[in-house]
Amino acid sequence: MDTNKLYGWTGKLLAVDLTGRTCSVRETADYRDRFIGGKGIGGKLYWDDLVKGRDAFHEDSALILMTGPLAATPAPSGSRWLACGKSPSLYPECFASANLGGSFGAQLKKAGYDGLVIKGKASDKIYLLITDGRLEFKDAGHLKGLPVSATARALQSEAGKKIGFVTTGVGGENSVRFATLATDAGGSGSVGFGAVMGSKNLKAIAVRGSGVIPVAHPESIRRIRQEIK
Repeated sequence: MDTNKLYGWTGKLLAVDLTGRTCSVRETADYRDRFIGGKGIGGKLYWDDLVKGRDAFHEDSALILMTGPLAATPAPSGSRWLACGKSPSLYPECFASANLGGSFGAQLKKAGYDGLVIKGKASDKIYLLITDGRLEFKDAGHLKGLPVSATARALQSEAGKKIGFVTTGVGGENSVRFATLATDAGGSGSVGFGAVMGSKNLKAIAVRGSGVIPVAHPESIRRIRQEIK
């Protein structure tokens, strides 16, 4: 094991401003040694950016999508990832998180990012496409009003069959406070984050990556997987 090498992380978090259609990079190293996994880092990001009096649908309320150090590695359950932020389905509104499956988390990690911090509101319906570190703001007018299944087919037609994605359905677009997020492979996350995504005029995020996440002890991971099997 190389003690100077970063294991289990890409080292980068992508902060996206939908209003200005800009992005910037934060360093995972600023958080990973103090907070445990994606939920710990996501909570820290939330509290650092929290401004009193802004509800879950406020443009500056962040939708945070986080992986953990096992994502995109051969470790068991490495496909899991988290959405977190202020929940519109709780009263009073407060911090919450949802654990999701599908390939989105692993693909995000392989594309170069440990997590996304999404703020602002797009002027028109859009989706985000991330390919190996490159972010594109794509028109999603043709996806407006589509259910999850039809959105999935459209995204796969445009971006490729092997993309990971997370999207919201008709309920999320119409600010139904308990609307869910949905992913490829049937993953879903509750506590209203589908409505938070919809409030930002963000229909979906599609991602595809080809990177490899290094692990410190690959033989140990293989042994654990074999024991579980």
